[in-house]
Amino acid sequence: MQFPDKGAEQRHAPVVAPVVAPIAAREVDSKELLGSAGQLIIHHEQRRYILRRTKSGKLILNA
Repeated sequence: MQFPDKGAEQRHAPVVAPVVAPIAAREVDSKELLGSAGQLIIHHEQRRYILRRTKSGKLILNA
């Protein structure tokens, strides 16, 4: 039986962090979100925001 030298380094398996899958963001169609009015009022941190669709079809968020 052979014994390692007293001065030899011990080798350890590398430490590997666990793999965590990212959480998928929710997807919502803008027509469903804005409804027939074409706008949505959002309350966030004691502020009121309005998300609306413009005549050209773009989205604008106003405080």
